[in-house]
This record gives sequence, C-alpha cells and structure tokens, in this order.
Amino acid sequence: MKFLKFKLLAGALALVAMTSLPLAAQSKNMTPEEQKNLKLALDWWREGFIAGHAEVIDKYLAADMIQHNPNMGNGNEQIKQFFKNRTPMNPIPAVIPADRMPAMAFAKGDYVVLVWEREAKDPSDPSKMYKYNDFDLFRVANGKFVEHWDGAMKNPPRGGGKE
Repeated sequence: MKFLKFKLLAGALALVAMTSLPLAAQSKNMTPEEQKNLKLALDWWREGFIAGHAEVIDKYLAADMIQHNPNMGNGNEQIKQFFKNRTPMNPIPAVIPADRMPAMAFAKGDYVVLVWEREAKDPSDPSKMYKYNDFDLFRVANGKFVEHWDGAMKNPPRGGGKE
C-alpha cells in the first residue's frame, strides 16, 4: 500500500513538473514533425490571435477546416469576418508575450494541444475569483489546421434570450 501511495505521489509530482517546464523543454520528447506542428500552432497564436493579422488566416487554417466550437461555422470565412473588426498589432511580436503564453503546449502525431490558465468571477459568489483551464486542440494536415476543438460552450442568444 505504501508503494502504491509513493507511485501516485511520484506521478503527481512528475505531472506538476512537466506542466511547469518551459515550452522548449516540453517539446524535447516530440518528433521533428510534432515539433513542426507545435510551432505552427504557436505561430498562429502569435501572428493571428495576439497580433490580429487576418492576412495569415489562409497560411494556417484550411479553407474547409472543421470547427467543433458550437459558436463557429466550419471553414475559415467566419474567422476572417471576426478579424475584420480588429486592428492588427504592428510589428507582429517576435515571441508570445509571457502573459499570453500557454501554460502547456505539446503535439502528438497530427494533433497539437495548447492549454491555458484562466481566471474568472465565481458564478456563485462574484466577489471571488477562481482559476480554471481552457484548451485549444488542432489537427494538422498538409501544414494547415484542418480541425479545431476548444472548451467553448454554446453562447446564449443576444438580449438574454428575449429575441
């Protein structure tokens, strides 16, 4: 029984250590193709989401990308529309700012996972904050994202459901 507890403790400590390592160390055990896919995701995050450059969408997202976020349609057109309302950051940052860096990022085969640490008001007590994790998961084919998942839930209708 003591040995089992020791193994559980060791496993938990290993997981904590892995998630606290810099991204470069996390990618050490990945194949060259997995490292390339991870770089693709981090570059998309930096150039697209952080810097807001719509012109890079076709570089990263397949035109017929399958979107598993219930608030987004398939393809990359809706994302292009979303970016039209943003003012691009110039120059594009050379690295992801520390406050926008994923807490964990890795690739396995054709899949890339980015995990984010978030904080929000506690719905049961808005005077308090709580921490949670969110994620983005991409499937890569031919150097582009062809499928995307995230932690999004369906947004309520505008106007509080009174439309």
